[in-house]
Amino acid sequence: MEYDGKLYEITSGYSLPDDAWHHELSGLSGEPGTGPYLTFAVPDATPDGPFTPKSAEHVVVHAGGGVVPWPVLEALIGRLESSGDLVDEARDLSPDAIALPVTLNTWAYEGRRFEVNHYHDGCSWCYELYEVDTDTTANNFIDVRIPDASPDTGPFVPMSSRHVTLTMHGRWTIPWPVFRRFLDAIRATGDIVAPVRPMTA
Repeated sequence: MEYDGKLYEITSGYSLPDDAWHHELSGLSGEPGTGPYLTFAVPDATPDGPFTPKSAEHVVVHAGGGVVPWPVLEALIGRLESSGDLVDEARDLSPDAIALPVTLNTWAYEGRRFEVNHYHDGCSWCYELYEVDTDTTANNFIDVRIPDASPDTGPFVPMSSRHVTLTMHGRWTIPWPVFRRFLDAIRATGDIVAPVRPMTA
């Protein structure tokens, strides 16, 4: 697919090394290795038989670096959702689950701890997700940036989702429920604004 002058490829296929069905996004423009690379991996419950997706709690997100425009990210998520591979997804959209306080918000999942931070950097509102108490020294995290339509005059006015980006720093494997909750929490703030379609005569 083409978006904003850049080419992206979304593919789906079975990965024998990890016995999982992969829904993958790759950037085709720019220098080799610049990405973006983003994969949703759905483990196979019956690797010796026909593909049977494990429940959604076992799905993982491989964030391999690069910048993904929000509409392209939604296209990849749409591919996963329409595939039927998200089985028994326990998606909690209650305010207690997705509300973001002003200060750091800590989430726990399967013995891992994650923090969500959000702030205005002068020209965008930024939402960050990263893991704490890990054994690695790598600076792995993701952030969603929403440009401010009036950075000099305030208050914050989000530009449309056409301008929103997901940036993946480093190489990180994230549980799907945590990734999904992160995106749901951002949507719940009201900062993801649909583009206004031009009027036609």
